[in-house]
Amino acid sequence: MAPPAIRLGTCSWSTSDWVGKVYSAGTRQADYIAEYAQRYDTVEIDSTFYGTPRQSTVDGWRERTPESFTFAAKAPQRITHEKFLVGCERDLTDFVKTMDALGPRLGPIVFQFPYYSKKYNVTEGDFLARLKPFVEALPKDGHLFVVEMRNKTWIRKPLIDLLGSNG
Repeated sequence: MAPPAIRLGTCSWSTSDWVGKVYSAGTRQADYIAEYAQRYDTVEIDSTFYGTPRQSTVDGWRERTPESFTFAAKAPQRITHEKFLVGCERDLTDFVKTMDALGPRLGPIVFQFPYYSKKYNVTEGDFLARLKPFVEALPKDGHLFVVEMRNKTWIRKPLIDLLGSNG
């Protein structure tokens, strides 16, 4: 069966406020993902932004979700914010290897960048200069990578051409 053309999900499943509303009353936190997966078929894992999870955690996510479920994994901020795409090869390799435990449930790996305001002292040119070698070095082994931009004025031909030429 072909995957759905449109998937419905949220950016997390660990919200305790959902107990009694989205989740059954009395649902334990360890069971949130299983209940979530009964209602939605995808989720963006927000927690991975704060660091690479333990392998056992990822194994648990896989075991508690159906085969048709898809996870979009947000790359750790260590890669996108702290190291700003430089010297992060090991971080990325470790993250991808850990997330690969999801098997076919692993959807896109999302590189979410901050809104580069004046306080960052990063221009569009600076960003593209960092992004180009990074995306060119990404694994070409079937993983799907996504760039989430917050500077909407930077979403124009140079960025689109760079990303398009690298799949």
